[in-house]
Amino acid sequence: MSIKHFLVLFFVAALCACSSPSEEAIQRAIAQTENAASQVSDSAIQTAIAKTQVVSGLVETAEPDLDENDSDEVYQDCDVTTPYHEDWYVVFCDTFEDNRNGWELGSDSGDLSSSLLSMDDGKLVIDLSGKNNTGYLSGVIQWWYFGVAENFVVTLKGDVFSDYKSHSWGIIFNEADYENLHAFMINNSEGSYYLTKLEDGDQKFPISGKSSGAIDWDQQNELTIVAEDGYYQFYINGEFVNDYETNDIPGTNIAIAIWTAEGATARFEFDDLLFKTP
Repeated sequence: MSIKHFLVLFFVAALCACSSPSEEAIQRAIAQTENAASQVSDSAIQTAIAKTQVVSGLVETAEPDLDENDSDEVYQDCDVTTPYHEDWYVVFCDTFEDNRNGWELGSDSGDLSSSLLSMDDGKLVIDLSGKNNTGYLSGVIQWWYFGVAENFVVTLKGDVFSDYKSHSWGIIFNEADYENLHAFMINNSEGSYYLTKLEDGDQKFPISGKSSGAIDWDQQNELTIVAEDGYYQFYINGEFVNDYETNDIPGTNIAIAIWTAEGATARFEFDDLLFKTP
């Protein structure tokens, strides 16, 4: 299984409904973006996996090289467990104590964002700074593949550190390419979650932003998706929060995803990733 692929997507619509930013917020975002960009040296930007090109507001990238039969190439034996489908096979498991699974660490910078992928204190850490392309009206999403399946259980813990609240993280699934996918996302700072869908590049929200008492504000949270034959159950910290059913399954790629608004910077920390299939 390849987990070394990197994708960038520029959402033409904001992922969450919000009011127009104030002048003070815009100036603060500009300053923070410039500061973040200055911290990424040109010499460091040599680990990007796919060269991207903006096309109609989106970014084209190489297709992922994932194979369901490549599971022997990744580390499957770790202490992460889940009560959902205990009889299913553990395809991928990572506690990020080291980089035995070959995550592509390093820096990347482009027209849409600057990012740094690293490991620190048993966490997969992603520092992301979104750049202004539409006057602070939209945002940048990036994702990193780890699996391929139509029926699956995925569990992931995540936390965010930022001076801004315009950020989210989660799990992309049913991904065929950068124009066709689903993403279940959470905002730790606002106690909300949502499900977004891209269909031939058009963004929809099967589940619009919802508040949930299951979310621990400004703390680490655990997301779980249980997928069976087009029916999806979503859990936050072990509590069922919503479900979704569809016959539209364009692809089977699964990935860790992060999003920030233009001009915002955030540090995402991930732990205890578990991926199971029948």
